[in-house]
Amino acid sequence: MKVVDTNIFIQYLFNGERADEAERLLASHPDLAVTVGIIDEVEFVIIRRLAKERLGIRKLSRLKEHIRTKGLDFASDILGKYTEMLLEFDIAVLRDYAEPRELLETMRKYQLTPSDAIIALTCKHYGIDAIITFDEDFKRIPWLKVIP
Repeated sequence: MKVVDTNIFIQYLFNGERADEAERLLASHPDLAVTVGIIDEVEFVIIRRLAKERLGIRKLSRLKEHIRTKGLDFASDILGKYTEMLLEFDIAVLRDYAEPRELLETMRKYQLTPSDAIIALTCKHYGIDAIITFDEDFKRIPWLKVIP
C-alpha cells in the first residue's frame, strides 16, 4: 500500500505543472490510501483556492461566513471531482495516528510540519513504506520511500 499526499491531488485537480505526472502516478500504482488528514488538507485547499478565485474571498473569517450563509456551491464541482477520484482510483481511507510525544519528537527530529509528521507516523503505524508525493520533506523519513 502507498499513501497519496495532498500535493498529488492538488496538481491533478487544478491542472498544475505536474498534473499529467500526478495522473500517471495515480493510475500506475494500485493499492493506494489517504489519511483523514490528507482528505481534510485537500478539501481545505480546494475551498480556500476557489473562494479566492471565484468569490474574491481571502480572509478565513469571511469564508466561514460565506459557507455558513450560502454553502459550498462555489466549490462543489471540484470537491465532487475529488470525491470521484477517491472512488475511481479505489483509494482507501485510513484513520490518522499520532501519539502526542511521538508526534513532537518526529516533528523535531525530521524537521516536519505537524500535518506531515502525522502522515509519516500514520504510515509507520499501518506498516506503509511508500508515499506518492512531490514534497521533498518526506525524503528525510527513514521508513518511507518517496515516489516519484
